[in-house]
Amino acid sequence: MGDKVHPVTPESDLNASEEISTDHTMTDRVHPVTINSDHYEDILSPSSLADSFHPTAPPAPYEPLSPSGRSDTTGYSQATSNFQPLKAYTAPGYLSPPRPPPTVVGRPPLQSPAHKRGRNACFCCLIVFLSIFLLLILAVGTAALVLWLVYHPKIPHYSVEDAQVIKLKVTSGNGDSSNVGQPIQNPILNTDILLTIQAQNPNHKIGISYSQISIDGTYQGASVGQCNIPGFYQAVDNTTTLSARLNVTNSQLTDSQGTALQTDISNNDIGLLGRVDVKVGMKIGSWTTPHVWIHVECNIQVSPPTSPQGAKLLSKSCHWKWK
Repeated sequence: MGDKVHPVTPESDLNASEEISTDHTMTDRVHPVTINSDHYEDILSPSSLADSFHPTAPPAPYEPLSPSGRSDTTGYSQATSNFQPLKAYTAPGYLSPPRPPPTVVGRPPLQSPAHKRGRNACFCCLIVFLSIFLLLILAVGTAALVLWLVYHPKIPHYSVEDAQVIKLKVTSGNGDSSNVGQPIQNPILNTDILLTIQAQNPNHKIGISYSQISIDGTYQGASVGQCNIPGFYQAVDNTTTLSARLNVTNSQLTDSQGTALQTDISNNDIGLLGRVDVKVGMKIGSWTTPHVWIHVECNIQVSPPTSPQGAKLLSKSCHWKWK
């Protein structure tokens, strides 16, 4: 009981105290630190911290530059503020090529509202014009269909009913006589032919108005006469007979035409071509359509007055001609 009792310290506390003392001792031994309070306040001042985190001047270049102001290793120019990459330095005084313009990639620039309005207006006008045009075509087609169903229009018929050769003579312009089949020098033609033409209107409800009628006769392209007949009105279901007199005086022919005509006269068979050109309009009630041209060609064979059977029409054949 007389002995002193020593307090027992836990092992963990002992180890902690030993570590603290050991770290302090090693720090003092290796790097003894003596801190001045004034210097510590200067380091932690706001101005010193701002200067350390925000330097005001860029660092100086760390490698030498070539005489042209470019780096020997990178080829970059550090003399300008753009600091754009250039070709590597090759010789003093080398100038870099101009920089190409930038390429704009993306959608095209938007058009102004005024331009859009103008384009839309033109498009609308085109649509309206086409619509009106189509409506007019539809109206005309409908009216033509109604007229066709109601009136059943038919084209008039034309034919040569008779051809009488009063005179048909070819002579030489030099006054020389020639035998049949022999060439004629400077042939001269004189004719007088009377044609009887029949015009028939087969329509039951439509009359025909004639404004102009022209009749021409030719032999191998040479004219044998021409005649004009005044216009008239032809009633429905009517047949009208027209007379046309064709004559020429001292008409010049080619040698081949004169020789061929003389041969046909001796054979009593002459081929002529008659062409009938009429300008007609259809009359429906009190309304008359615009006049249009109708062309008819007729191939006719006639005999001359010197023929034993006399001058008369031997054959005929008529057909439409659009031009």
